[in-house]
Amino acid sequence: MILDSFPSPTLSFGEAESELRERLRDWIAANDPGEVPEDYEERLRSGVRWQAALNDAGFIGLSWPREYGGHGLGLAAEAVLAEQMATSGQPELINRIGVYMIGPTMMDMDTEEHRRRFLPGMLDASELWCQGFSEPDAGSDLAAVRTSGRVDGDDLVINGQKVWTSRAHIARWCAALVRTEPGSQRHTGLSMAIVDMGAPGITVRALPQILGEPHFNEVFFDDVRVPAEDLIGRPGDGWRVAMQMLSYERGLFVLERQIRLRQRLDELADRLDRQDASVEERVGRVRCELDLLQAQAYRTLAAQRDGTLRSGATSVDKLLLSHVYQELFALGADVLGPEVALGLNDWTHDLLESRAVSIYGGSTEIQHGIVARQLLGISEAR
Repeated sequence: MILDSFPSPTLSFGEAESELRERLRDWIAANDPGEVPEDYEERLRSGVRWQAALNDAGFIGLSWPREYGGHGLGLAAEAVLAEQMATSGQPELINRIGVYMIGPTMMDMDTEEHRRRFLPGMLDASELWCQGFSEPDAGSDLAAVRTSGRVDGDDLVINGQKVWTSRAHIARWCAALVRTEPGSQRHTGLSMAIVDMGAPGITVRALPQILGEPHFNEVFFDDVRVPAEDLIGRPGDGWRVAMQMLSYERGLFVLERQIRLRQRLDELADRLDRQDASVEERVGRVRCELDLLQAQAYRTLAAQRDGTLRSGATSVDKLLLSHVYQELFALGADVLGPEVALGLNDWTHDLLESRAVSIYGGSTEIQHGIVARQLLGISEAR
């Protein structure tokens, strides 16, 4: 086995983080924007305003270097923000893909020119980002991408299709994984292009969802011209860039999400029939799983902080999140009865959303394979 030795380092909080938490709690109480709008598009606009206000108050980019508009603090400070946002019931950052994933990857692997050009708009949400990874025939198998980026003079000419692209319809920029080496296969010959979503040749179509929210989209690229210099990293380095980006995907998101799930569990516990011991036992099991998920998220963030995050390690976070998410809302459906399955309320919404958690961001089957190969050293059967 090639698992890390235990106990693994975990995230810890000191006096500075305690002071930040108090300051953030006071600011949110004084600037609470109120109820989240029911209309989806207005909800998005509200999210932009909210992140801009947080940035103006000095709470976005806490771990980013000061030269890029950040505050030079550690990941523990970002964890404080994530936890406090969830605890206070505020929405997730509208531009979290930029702030938590694409921005840090640019700081790790991109040019100084790109950092100066693109990072400020991520922080204040004036320029939203989306992530162009999945394709109709390359969902969980990301190495199968076929969208091409043909070199033509000083440009890349991009043709192909992306799918399940979150918020593509409002994004200003897209980090798109494209195949820039003709005839290349799998992980080789890929590059990460920075695509202007307003460029000629781009068509964005919403994908209908059972939740009635146009969150996911398919994006078509028809001879879209992108300056050849607008790559994150070097030409042909797209797979390494993509893996670096995905390594940032889960830590803060999982930490914040487990708090929101914990709040839902508390709501459910208040409505329990205390005479049913089997239901009480299921509640206790979900609560324990949430504690485990929190501990795992802290370990992941500590490894990110120390630069020791093992390839594939965040698949454990994804598996734990998917399991407890679905367990919680399956329990909710059993406890609350037909009103959840047949009605239209927040429990209905979250029950339906929970079914997708084991698919988006890498399906459970794919995550099991990653854990087996990269953490346990188990080779595939021939």
